[in-house]
Amino acid sequence: MGLFDRFAKRVRAAADKADAESLTAEEDSIEAREALSFAEAANEFHRAAREPDIITPDRNRDDDDGWDDIEEESSNSAPERLSKRERRHKEKQDRELLERASVRPKGSQIDLKMGTTTTGRKLVSVSSAPKGSFGAGEQELGSGRRLRIDLGGGVVEKGGRVIKAGRALDELLEELEWAMLESDISSTAVEEVLRLLKDSLIGSRLRSGADLAKVIEATLKRALHSLLEANYWDFDASVKRLVSTGEEPVVVMLVGVNGTGKTTTAAKIGKRMTDEGYHVVAAAADTFRAGAIEQLETHMSRLGIKCISSQRGGDSAAIARDAIEHARARKADIVLVDTAGRMQNKKNLMEELRKVHRITRPHLVLFVADALAGNDAVQQAVQFSEMLSFDGAVLTKMDTDAKGGAGLSIAHATGRPIVLAGIGQGYDDLIQFEPTWLMDQLFGV
Repeated sequence: MGLFDRFAKRVRAAADKADAESLTAEEDSIEAREALSFAEAANEFHRAAREPDIITPDRNRDDDDGWDDIEEESSNSAPERLSKRERRHKEKQDRELLERASVRPKGSQIDLKMGTTTTGRKLVSVSSAPKGSFGAGEQELGSGRRLRIDLGGGVVEKGGRVIKAGRALDELLEELEWAMLESDISSTAVEEVLRLLKDSLIGSRLRSGADLAKVIEATLKRALHSLLEANYWDFDASVKRLVSTGEEPVVVMLVGVNGTGKTTTAAKIGKRMTDEGYHVVAAAADTFRAGAIEQLETHMSRLGIKCISSQRGGDSAAIARDAIEHARARKADIVLVDTAGRMQNKKNLMEELRKVHRITRPHLVLFVADALAGNDAVQQAVQFSEMLSFDGAVLTKMDTDAKGGAGLSIAHATGRPIVLAGIGQGYDDLIQFEPTWLMDQLFGV
């Protein structure tokens, strides 16, 4: 049973208990005015968060692709038509909105290197044209990414009943929260998505005859899909573009913690690239784990790919450099650098990995994550990205009983997309990741 099935079952039950009046209000009622006032304040807050002129560069960051937080001022003046009670309620809502702004992680950070790799190369970005509906709009996330909230055809610009805040709506959203958490979506991502969803719902006008529970279901799926699409780039097309620039060999560096499947993933990428007609060389830069060199050599021998290696305990950066020189001399197209697993809290080991990065200046850095690790994989990705930035993630073991929410959470928490997914043990069991595919996994379509 997918996320959609669990959510639909729970929300249906909650919706059956709630009559239309508990979810919506007549346009001229006090509750409707409060909801519309809340929507106005929320929209103003999100518009302010999207303004580019409130961002200033953070010169203290080594990679120079971050931005300082600038807190926004928001007017708390009430419309003249509101009564004293309504003004007090609105002021309370305004305070809540400002409090949210102050606790947003990294504020309204914007990645100025969007569409480029960690070493400044161009990526082939993938994005879909936004659908035009009255209830559509982008809202700023705390991580600096934007989430597209599209209420679809369930809402109208004029008329209808106004969706109001209250216990009935909170119960619907609570059922959704539990379903998302059970699918391994991180609590931070769940909190932000639901907050923005609630901000978008309250004050919207529900079309006559529309089912609010179904509107929420459809809106959630579109929102999560937009989250996965942010900064999303095409692996195959990007490699093709990099090779075409004449910067051969194109260096692809695989990083991650222990046991996520980096070596197997390197073999799968090698098979994928040779099938595309590229000349590939591999570098056995994992000189730490026992048997790692032999494992990669075995894989590459089966695939007919040259593997550059040394004895265990050798200098990883030197091996990677030798592989690049070997590839350059033989006019090879791609070098795959398989690095040792690094626990993200071991700074000395991470520094060694940074040395490999400095020496090789890789065109692409891929973080390999285990889908079975759930929220642990998310935490690993976040801490890893703080030590060594990466361009995208590979989600392995998706053929198991992994729920898939970890992939969405990694994209949300790091601002880097999932680009490849491992779906089996064979060399061909590596697919180009697509947001729609993961949505189908999550929602049980």
